[in-house]
Amino acid sequence: MKKKTMIISGIAVVVVVAGIWAYRTMASSRAATQSALQTATVQLGSISSTLASSGNTRSGQNATIVWQTSGKVGEVTLKPGDLVQENQELAALDPNTLPTEMITAKQNLINAQQALDNLLNSKLTQAQAQQAVENAQKALDSLKQTAPENASQAQLALADAQDALVKAQRTRNAMNYPHSTDKLVIEKAQTNYLLAKKAYNEALNKFDKVDQKRLTSPERVQALNTLVAAKQKMDTAFATYNWYLLGYTDAEIAQADAAVAVAQANLEKAQADWDNLKNGTSSADIAMAEAQLADAQRQWERVKDGPNPEDVAAAQAAVDAAQASLQRAHLLAPFTGTITEVDVKTGDLVSSGETAFRIDDLSSLYFDLQISEVDLPSLKVGQQASLEFDAIVDKVYTGEVTEIGMVGTVSQGVVNYPVTVRLTDADKNILPGMTASVTITVAQVDNVLIVPNRAIHTSVGQKTVTVLYEGQQFTLPVTVGLTNDTNSEVSSDQLRQGDSVVVSSTTTTTTSSNQNGGPFIRQGDFGGPPAGFP
Repeated sequence: MKKKTMIISGIAVVVVVAGIWAYRTMASSRAATQSALQTATVQLGSISSTLASSGNTRSGQNATIVWQTSGKVGEVTLKPGDLVQENQELAALDPNTLPTEMITAKQNLINAQQALDNLLNSKLTQAQAQQAVENAQKALDSLKQTAPENASQAQLALADAQDALVKAQRTRNAMNYPHSTDKLVIEKAQTNYLLAKKAYNEALNKFDKVDQKRLTSPERVQALNTLVAAKQKMDTAFATYNWYLLGYTDAEIAQADAAVAVAQANLEKAQADWDNLKNGTSSADIAMAEAQLADAQRQWERVKDGPNPEDVAAAQAAVDAAQASLQRAHLLAPFTGTITEVDVKTGDLVSSGETAFRIDDLSSLYFDLQISEVDLPSLKVGQQASLEFDAIVDKVYTGEVTEIGMVGTVSQGVVNYPVTVRLTDADKNILPGMTASVTITVAQVDNVLIVPNRAIHTSVGQKTVTVLYEGQQFTLPVTVGLTNDTNSEVSSDQLRQGDSVVVSSTTTTTTSSNQNGGPFIRQGDFGGPPAGFP
C-alpha cells in the first residue's frame, strides 16, 4: 500500500513539472513573438495631402527701359533697390548733345504751341468778322440815306478803309523782322530766364533732400510748391526770351496777310460805294450791300463762339507730336516699382535701343511651376502652399495658388501644366530668380483616425489592419480615406484611438479574423472599457 502511494506521488510530481515547463515554454514563445513585432499607435488628428515642385521667383511685373535716341547721359542718381513712382523721370540726355532731329522737334514744339495759343486766345478773326458786319451794315445804311448823307458816309468809310489798310500793311511789314531788335530788351529777357533757371535748380535740390519723406510732410509739401512755382516761372521766362529772338510764325504772318487783304477789299468796296454815290444811289447797289451784309453776318455766326474745333484739334495734334519727339530724350518709369538693374552712368554716350534700367514690381512675387496632368485635378485656385528657399535657411514662407494653366506641354511623353503660386509673406530677403521648393496642400481632414501606410494591407479588395490586443493579433477591416506619403486616414466600427497596430512582423502567420477563431469583440462593447485596449 505504501509502495503504491509513492508511485502515485511520483507521477503527480512529474505531471506538475511538465506543466510548468510547458507553460514557461509557451509564455517564452509568445513573448518572443510579441517582441519581434513592430507596432504603431492609432492617432486622432489631422492629415493632409500635398504636391511638391520647385520653381524660381519672378516679380508680378517688370520692364526693361531702353534709350529711344542718342546722346550724352545727364546725371544718374538711381541705384538698384531704389523705389520709383509711375512716370518718374529716371534719366535724361544732355540737351546740348541731342541729334539734329531732336533740336528740330524742340523748335517745332515752340511753333506748334504758339499756333495753338494764338488759335485759342486770339480775337483777331472774331474782330475781323465783327468789323465786316459793321462795315457792311454801314454801307447798306449809307445807301438807304439821302444822297448827300450817303455820299458823306461813303467818303468817311473810304477814309476809314484807307487808314485800316495802312495799319494792316504796317503790321504786316513789321513781321519781316524778329519780335524785337532791341538788344537791351533781349538781354533782359535772357537774364530773367537764367535767374529763373537758377532758382528752379535750387528749388529742385531742396526738394530732392526731402523727396523721401511722407507726402503729407510739411517740409516736402513746401519744397514741392516752391519747385512747381519755380518751374512755371522758368518756363514763362524761357518762352518770353524765345519770343523776342524768333521771328513771327507762319500762322501770324498768314493772319496779317489776311488782314491786309480784308483791308484792301474794304477799301475797294468803300471806293466803289463812293464812286456810285457821287451820282446817286441805285437799287442794284442796295441789293449788293444787303448781300454783303448777309455774308458778313454768316461769317460772324461761324466765329463768334470761338475757333473751329477742327483747327484746334489739328494744332493740338502738332503740339502732341512735337512733345512726343522731345520725350524720347527722357526715360520715365512705366509703373511704380523697384530699380533692379542700372546699366547706365552719368556721362555715358548712348544710342537708340541701348538698355538703361530694369524695374520690377516687388510688391507681388510669384512662382511658375509645372504640375503633371495626373495631379492637376486635385489643384484649385486658393489652395495654400509652403515655400523653402535654397538661399534662406531655417525659414518657411507661405503662398497660395493663383492660376492654373489650361494648356499643357508635352516633354518626353509627360504632359505638364503651368501653375502659378503667389508668395503671401514676402520680405526683403527674397529676390527675383531665387530657387524654392514649393509644397501645395491639396486636401486636409481633421479629427480622424490616422495609421501608418505600412499598417494597411489589402486582401481580395478589402483594406485591413492588424490590431495587437492582450498579446493576440486581430485583423480588422477598415475604410481608407485621405492618404499621403506616410500615413492614411482610416475608419472602422471597432478601431479606436490608442490602439496598437502591427506595421511589420518577423512571423509569417496571418489571420483572417483572430488567432483563436471567431470574431473579435472588444470588451467595451459589452460594458468593459469604453475605448481602446487595456
